[in-house]
Formats: sequence, C-alpha cells, structure tokens
Amino acid sequence: MSRNACPAPDPALHSPPMIIRFLDGLDWNEAPESMEFALPYGELLRSIAGSVAALIAAETAGRAGAAEIAEAVLLYTRAPGIVNVMLNYKICVEHGLPLHPTVYYELKEARRYNIDHELPEIELANRLYHRSIDLARSALRLDPHFQEAVDDFLAALPRAVKGFVFTGIRDTYTWRGSNPALLERLADRLRAEWEPDIIVAAAHGSIAAGLLLAELTAKPLYFIRLSMFKRNDEEPIVAISDESWLYPFRERRALLYDEDVAGGRTLSLFAAKLGPLFAQTRTACSIRHAGSVIKPDFSARVWWD
Repeated sequence: MSRNACPAPDPALHSPPMIIRFLDGLDWNEAPESMEFALPYGELLRSIAGSVAALIAAETAGRAGAAEIAEAVLLYTRAPGIVNVMLNYKICVEHGLPLHPTVYYELKEARRYNIDHELPEIELANRLYHRSIDLARSALRLDPHFQEAVDDFLAALPRAVKGFVFTGIRDTYTWRGSNPALLERLADRLRAEWEPDIIVAAAHGSIAAGLLLAELTAKPLYFIRLSMFKRNDEEPIVAISDESWLYPFRERRALLYDEDVAGGRTLSLFAAKLGPLFAQTRTACSIRHAGSVIKPDFSARVWWD
C-alpha cells in the first residue's frame, strides 16, 4: 500500500470542473429521479465514460441545452459510485467480510464470517480504491483521457468486482449538500481563511460533494466510511491502510468534511476519530441545520427546516 499521497491537480493547469457549467440553474431543493438507479460496476464505469464523452463534445460545440444538462446530472449522480464500490470492496477484504454483488455487509458481521482475504487482494483493493478517487475526480473535470483511464481501471479489476451492483438512492439532503454553488462558496472561504493540505470526507453521503470540493480547491482527497443512517456504522471505519495513506499529512492541515450536518453526531464522531492523525484540523459542511448540536468551522449555508 502506497504511503505517498497522489498529487493534487495544479489549479493553474485547468479551470474549475467543466461539469459545473452544465449544472448551473438546476433545482437543488428536490433530488432528481435519475439519482435512483442500480447498475453493475463495469456498466456504471462505461456509462460514466459515455457521459464524459458526450459533455466534452457538447463543450466543444458550445451546446448546453436540456439534453446536455440531463447528461451532466447523470454524470454527477453516478460518479460517486466509482468510489463507493471500491470503498466497500476495500472494507470487505480488510475486515473478513464476503464479497457479494448486491449486499453491503455491516462491519459488526465480520466476526460471523471471518473470511481470510489474502494480503495480495488487500493490497490490490487499496490500490484500486486510491485510483477510484482520482478516476471520479477526472470524470467531473471532463478529462479528455477519461475513457483510456476507465479501460485501464477495468483491466485491473477482479472479474467479480465488475459485477458488483451500485444502487443509487434518491437522497434530497445529499443532493442539496452537493449544490456546486455552495461548494464554490465553501472553496472561496477556505482559500481566504484557512487553506487545508488535504480534505478527508465522510462516506458515503459526502462523496459527490467531496469530489467537487477537492477539484475546486485542487487538494488531495480521501474518504473514510462513516454512514450512521444508511449503513449503521457506530464510528468511522479506519484501518491501518488508511492511517498509512494519511501518514504523510501528519504534520499538515486537514479539513474534515460532511456535506449535510443535521444533528451533528456524524461529524462530531468523525472529527474525534480523525483529528489525532493531523497537526491541525477544521470541520466543514455544505449545509448546517440550525438545530445542529455542533457548529462546524466552515458552513456554506445554514438551513432552517
């Protein structure tokens, strides 16, 4: 497992993610129906590649009509699946859980199964997980080399993993928290007030927003799973491999991010677990609900509902 963090994109080398140009003016209060879907992982990757190619062609031709906006929504809601499935795969092989195409096992079930996944598979799962974050970021950038990257990624995947089914959920809170306008506002505040060296985000809910925030700030990005409502996690799932990857940042600044802070317990647990790994940390969210028990250091919007 690599101890070296992948370099962040140089902000001088590319403009903000082009996908933003196709998402302007959308209704961010109600999640779109297209957010709910189920696709095998291999098919998901190919569909995202198709969306990237279509939007690059639209950008070149100067088109930004209803068809292009719909394609951008598909891409934005499907790109998190690139990371989601690989994070699940990594957790399963590290904690002795079965590799099932449709079932996400709870961590507390590890004692029941206690499957001995061998070290080479654990090594592979971590490499693929790291690559999946970069791949998803490049999709939002509409990278012209994305198809080649997908082909290389698919070639490295175990056959069984290609059949893992990613199920997208129509989640209004995640959709609201992924609003690019809020993320641009948050990125501006970070540049002006406290620029982090890395962003560490709580998965799975913050994957879409975290990917875009990392692109807007041109910072390294890592996800740690803490899904208290969808997956019943009791604390962040931090393995030795995660600590190893994050180790180069031990004397640096880390932004601990969750897209939507309602009660505040998720971000509180996240900060308590991850905070000791870094010299300095701050917390951030896209939306903080007014009744939250904690107030993150950075919020793009306070939501009253």
